[in-house]
Amino acid sequence: MNPLETLLADGRNHSFGLRTALAHSLGSSYASLNRMAMRAIWPRKLKHMRYLAKGISIKNEVGHRYTIYSNGASLVKCLYLAELLPSMEMPISIVATGPSALDYPWEQVRNRERFLIGVNGAPTMLKGLGIVPDLLVVTDREFALTGSKHLEAAPGVPLVIEFLAAAALASVAPQLLTNRSVALIERVNMWYGSPSLPFSALRQINAESGMPFVFPPARDPAYVVGWSHCPELGFFPGRTVVFAALQIAIGRGAKDLEIIGMDLSGSGRSYAEGAEKRPTQLQEHYDAFILPSFQIMCRALAGRNVVISNCSPVCPLPAELFGNSSLEH
Repeated sequence: MNPLETLLADGRNHSFGLRTALAHSLGSSYASLNRMAMRAIWPRKLKHMRYLAKGISIKNEVGHRYTIYSNGASLVKCLYLAELLPSMEMPISIVATGPSALDYPWEQVRNRERFLIGVNGAPTMLKGLGIVPDLLVVTDREFALTGSKHLEAAPGVPLVIEFLAAAALASVAPQLLTNRSVALIERVNMWYGSPSLPFSALRQINAESGMPFVFPPARDPAYVVGWSHCPELGFFPGRTVVFAALQIAIGRGAKDLEIIGMDLSGSGRSYAEGAEKRPTQLQEHYDAFILPSFQIMCRALAGRNVVISNCSPVCPLPAELFGNSSLEH
């Protein structure tokens, strides 16, 4: 194992049963004493672990394999990412939920010419079109808590989900994990059980481990912006789940990709939202996180013969970030 894999393996060997139980005993109150107690249970370097849903625990079995428990009972045994997705060398379509997705020529997908990845609420739109995705990707804990009904539209479809989002989903709709194959992924420097590293230490261990991660020129203290060549070791969220799906697909070998419905406009979604409309912060995050993330992607993939097409006619991202020519220079 390289140094990064060793670090992650050490973190995954901790069960944190006592800490989790103590944190859950505090309840959901935001009283100052509770906040102080939570900081004592999960110190700053393990702050990300504070967001494990009540009654849910995650235990490492072997390597990257996890089992999710609900109130002490085994709920789902997760797969390695490489087990769930041995190879993704076929053409890939990543489906987001911007309104422009409704104008896409869906016949080629119905004819199964492309492997279809649905992110967040895409299963609901695709069900209305009579299409079943091949894979689902969820990285947002809040979506897992409030948007789980969209996963009901694609029963049995394999799911790649960030570990805190998986814990959240297990707390509100556990059946949506038990009826499908699941692989957990982790954000870079927010790994399960591992303390967050100072930037200098993270850059050093990245260099010693073969450079799986590409960091922006200016330090991003939240590690939102960046690119991962090895999503099984961590991904960068980029403030849009499409960005995580790109890292997963390309990390597993995809070379020909298209993105459908990535409008980034905040103008609504491609399905009826009703009274439970979820807020979007895409426009607020565009300059600080989304645009820099795709710029890093373009630099990280230079010379790798990866073709990414953006099908949205209204997406504000510069056209030169997509297409084969932008990934060769």
